[in-house]
Amino acid sequence: MAASDIERWFAEEQRRRDRRVQSCERKRWFESEAEARAAALLDRTRWGERRRPYRCELCGGWHLTSER
Repeated sequence: MAASDIERWFAEEQRRRDRRVQSCERKRWFESEAEARAAALLDRTRWGERRRPYRCELCGGWHLTSER
């Protein structure tokens, strides 16, 4: 890789990380999987959305996703 290729790659990786951090900050945070599952059940009861909890590798907490 040429220096400019490396710089472009690094800049793109930084943008990806920034987007992931912003996404994490916008989501509801749960301390435990059980707490996240309870919130997912309430969401489904209220709005019919099916969500599942996942452990966030950025913050270490739990969030909900509708992705499989």
